[in-house]
Amino acid sequence: MSRARWITMGLEGAAVAVFAVLILHRFLPAKASAPSPANATTFTLTGLDGKPIPPSAYKGKAVLLNFWAPWCPPCRMEIPWLQKLQDEDRGKLVVVGIVADPGEYAHAAAMMRHDGITYLLAQDAPSLMRAFGVPAALPTSLYLSPSSHVVHLVTGVVPQYIMRRYAADAIGQK
Repeated sequence: MSRARWITMGLEGAAVAVFAVLILHRFLPAKASAPSPANATTFTLTGLDGKPIPPSAYKGKAVLLNFWAPWCPPCRMEIPWLQKLQDEDRGKLVVVGIVADPGEYAHAAAMMRHDGITYLLAQDAPSLMRAFGVPAALPTSLYLSPSSHVVHLVTGVVPQYIMRRYAADAIGQK
């Protein structure tokens, strides 16, 4: 076999490998954790307007905390999927968008209002960092059971069907 043919085969193999990595990255979450024994009952939520969100809005229900920012395209991709989860599981699941960039609170609120998004928006806060740590990247989603145990922790875009599965896991936990 000629040297040119070997080079061509090597380049074709590299292209296939890159394509496979891109496909897997598109359809699988970037990072997912096993269920954590940690209990995060000490977290509190504050709306983007600075007013506390009453615990009755989320206590006793599964909660999906989604850390995001308006300038983050992957974060924005998940927004309609999160709204759909909120609508489908109303009463069992509460979706909360945690805006990770304090300079973007007003922009985030206006954007969500304009797009008809109705799930809760909250500020990132020290109580959230104490309870869950600092997100490694955006978006980061935590799926909490009704007793506030972390069921899933995912960093990166989560395809809609995986979101649905993780939300069902959180709803089904005690």
